[in-house]
Amino acid sequence: MPMPRSPCVVNEHTALQQIARLPRKPRIFLWSDSNRSIPGEWEYLASVRQGVPPEGIMAEFDAWSKQYPDAWLAVDLRQGVIPPSTSTPLEQLLRQMPRTVLIIVSEGDVSQPWPPWELII
Repeated sequence: MPMPRSPCVVNEHTALQQIARLPRKPRIFLWSDSNRSIPGEWEYLASVRQGVPPEGIMAEFDAWSKQYPDAWLAVDLRQGVIPPSTSTPLEQLLRQMPRTVLIIVSEGDVSQPWPPWELII
């Protein structure tokens, strides 16, 4: 089960299934390079913007964090997606995050350093 400071890896389909089984549906933002493929009722948070340096992306991220302190963050690392532009290494940043983090990967992608999300209810 994903928890603050303990990101979990999951593909989009499984994430939607697991979230549907939760007794209380969290507000989820997809941190992605585009709002073209936002799953379910998730919302969008830009992870890169043309001409914006990592410090600018992190300033937007920090503002979002303060505005939505209880929201879950889904980090879009699916194939073909540009990873978030951060000044801190992404793995380190996500492990320090005091919120629930899902790492969204493509089907069959097992090369991530985080454990898979397995919901047990």
